[in-house]
Amino acid sequence: MRIWGVNIPEEVLDSDSCEYLRSLPAARPPLEWVWHEMDRVWTELGLRNALPLSLNQIGEFYSRPVWVMNGLFTMVDPISATHRKSIAAYLASFECSVVADYGGGFGMLAREIVQQNASASVSIVEPYPSPLAKHLLIESSRIEFIPELSKSVQYDAVAAQDVLEHVEDPIGLAFELGNSVRFGGLIIFANCFYPVIQCHLPHTFYLRHTFRYVVQALGLQFLGRVPGAEHALAFRRVGKMDINAGRRAELLFRVIGPILNVVHPIIARLKHLLLCQ
Repeated sequence: MRIWGVNIPEEVLDSDSCEYLRSLPAARPPLEWVWHEMDRVWTELGLRNALPLSLNQIGEFYSRPVWVMNGLFTMVDPISATHRKSIAAYLASFECSVVADYGGGFGMLAREIVQQNASASVSIVEPYPSPLAKHLLIESSRIEFIPELSKSVQYDAVAAQDVLEHVEDPIGLAFELGNSVRFGGLIIFANCFYPVIQCHLPHTFYLRHTFRYVVQALGLQFLGRVPGAEHALAFRRVGKMDINAGRRAELLFRVIGPILNVVHPIIARLKHLLLCQ
């Protein structure tokens, strides 16, 4: 089977996945089509993002073949590829060798990291990796799938792309990821706290313009945006992490964040108009 230029051995997929992939458009669709398709499955399952995940069939959603489609799309999408190359180049510039790719999906970022840094090895943290993802990386000896972050390893860097907007406690997870990195190590968060798809949880949207400040309260030093992937924020672990300080900042920005979400686009529009004059 060949989907959007990618050869897929059918024997590594179940029959439902094969049937679904055969139904996809012949040409790579736009990103908006992918979002619509993911929302279709979400709605089909009767899920509601205003409810706690424990009250939704969330495991069923994330095991559907639509996520195989999403992984294939990110493989071939030029914008996604540019972001991966930029993040990998950034990590290589800091000579990060022991890297964890949290929620690494199909492992395309991991592949890019080892290609750009000959000394790097990457652990993709995925409790239920796709058989196709494992097949695509079968010859990559410096990449492994693990079900959770290792408690015996202090990573040089951890990357989390498109993860925190899907979880109920993004600040708790940010604390966990920061704690897994050695002193001086890097953490890269590439978040999308916007309602572009239903599985982005609305209670995380207060972090759209405030995430950097809450994470700094946890004890991470903000280094800046990753060149070429401006939505990716880079931090360095400089000392002991403080979850209590992070929780206090979280409470404050739960109030401020929604206000900024309204005000920020207005300010951006005014700046644009002034610059165009």
